[in-house]
Amino acid sequence: MRLAWVSPLPPTRSGIADYSAELMPAVAAWAPVAPFAPFPHGEVPWGPVRSLTDLPPRSRDFDLIIYHMGNNPYHVGIYELALRLPGLVVLHDCVLHHLVARCTAGAGDAAGYLWHLVYERGAAGAATAVRHAHGVFSERERFLDPLNRVLLARSRGVIVHSRWAAEQVRRTCPDLPVRVVPHHLAPLPAGRRESLRRQLGLTPREILLLSLGFINREKRVEQLLRAYAALRPEHPEVRCVLVGEPDAGLDLAGMLERLGLAGQVTVTGYVDAEAMYGYIAACDIAVNLRYPSAGETSGAMVRLLGSGKAVITSNVRQYAEWPDDVCLKVDLGPAEVPMLLYYLRRLVEDAPLRQRLGENARRYVEQHHALERSAREYLAFCAELSGENAPMQR
Repeated sequence: MRLAWVSPLPPTRSGIADYSAELMPAVAAWAPVAPFAPFPHGEVPWGPVRSLTDLPPRSRDFDLIIYHMGNNPYHVGIYELALRLPGLVVLHDCVLHHLVARCTAGAGDAAGYLWHLVYERGAAGAATAVRHAHGVFSERERFLDPLNRVLLARSRGVIVHSRWAAEQVRRTCPDLPVRVVPHHLAPLPAGRRESLRRQLGLTPREILLLSLGFINREKRVEQLLRAYAALRPEHPEVRCVLVGEPDAGLDLAGMLERLGLAGQVTVTGYVDAEAMYGYIAACDIAVNLRYPSAGETSGAMVRLLGSGKAVITSNVRQYAEWPDDVCLKVDLGPAEVPMLLYYLRRLVEDAPLRQRLGENARRYVEQHHALERSAREYLAFCAELSGENAPMQR
């Protein structure tokens, strides 16, 4: 079974690029894999990384093409290619409205945007396109119209990372084969917790509160900072670090100033994988909230849980699927900030609870999110779709 793997790859700054770089070698150990990327960078151990434009004339060389689909701009060419050459789509984001808008209206093709919306939701979709054209379009509407129906209708199968996402796909395309493959955990580097904490200037008594990943409104950063502002006078030993690049549209500095946290919260900007793992090793508590959501599974959360950290997340959609003894879950609505503050207090004041939650998380992720398990599930589904026998491990 010969596979084409179409995805962003490092050094592209993308969680999906990191995901592919971790999983592709495990799949390639079982079956030949040829990587294609929007921005090819040299070679990987099993061959050169080719440009997307090289795939169409070579498409017959492969039994199946695997397209990794997300919402950032790196996926525009991948989306257009997947419509031309149907294959297996790995839907990292269930909602693709942001991506489709870039491919159509963002490229001057208003008619294409209208067509996608009408295909998905008929007259209601046409009304959305009209609002968008007249500048009265709410960003929240992007999460209400997934705009994935066109892609799904032209695909041979779909991999998703959660049961919730699988249910959305089945509701849209009941006859399309879909497989849930949990987001894998790559082998974690050996922990250097104490030395890393010293590098960050943390004393043994201080507690590091971490938020990891691109910093935007959907990560509920304002809710986190409001809870931290209330916690800090009671527990000045808690240090808050936001690890990631802030959204240009988010006035993070103004938010910190209004909450009295200017100079009290560290914002790192973008960090590479090595530095990210260092922050994970050093932290005590992590907050990974998400709403609204595009249906993604957070790779950062899988890494945090797999590292045995106490994690607080949102009790919504795919995040609600994590077992209750693995992480703490905050409800949306008026109780969100008080509930978050309550959980933070509990975790700060109860070290055995932090340890117990982290140990449960580590065991669960090691059992259900192992890299080799994900590779085997990919290969079994690829064999099913291509009519080939699943390869035996070499």
